[in-house]
Amino acid sequence: MSYLFNGDSFCWGYNLEDRNDRYCHQFSTGIGAEYTDLSDHGCSNRTILRTTLAHDITQYDQAIICLTFNNRTELFLNGRWEYVNMGRGSGKMFEDYYRNYYEPEYGDTDERMVYDCLRYYFQCKGVPLLLGTSAKTSKLEYDLYINTDEIIMGETKHPTAVGHQQIVRRLHENLF
Repeated sequence: MSYLFNGDSFCWGYNLEDRNDRYCHQFSTGIGAEYTDLSDHGCSNRTILRTTLAHDITQYDQAIICLTFNNRTELFLNGRWEYVNMGRGSGKMFEDYYRNYYEPEYGDTDERMVYDCLRYYFQCKGVPLLLGTSAKTSKLEYDLYINTDEIIMGETKHPTAVGHQQIVRRLHENLF
């Protein structure tokens, strides 16, 4: 079996001393499967969609993608993708955007577009998708929620190594 993972800092393993403790690695090695991890910390749902669509998903038996907070976005600036995220770099670079331009309606609509696009894209390609989120406030229904009160978080509000083990158990419950 071969798995494709994509997501934000929860999948990437932010704040772990050993990134091999992240859930995508624990899950895949625990069942003897190969995996590819496209995740990145601080990214947006648009980033997750863009990097997924740029990848050949047909080489995988299963995809596990966890979307992130819908108030994040990205833009192409000076030849590279820049993450627009209130938490990134203390949010100072894009403070004006969030203060004067961002509206929750944008985030909700953007999340819905990414959600639907991923669902239909994987369906069209015939690759099973487990779609999750690290956001607590989404209005959409996901297969997997990885930011709940039951998951053990560290000081940075990211899963600890034990929290990642808990997410692995949830993956097993959803897939097997």
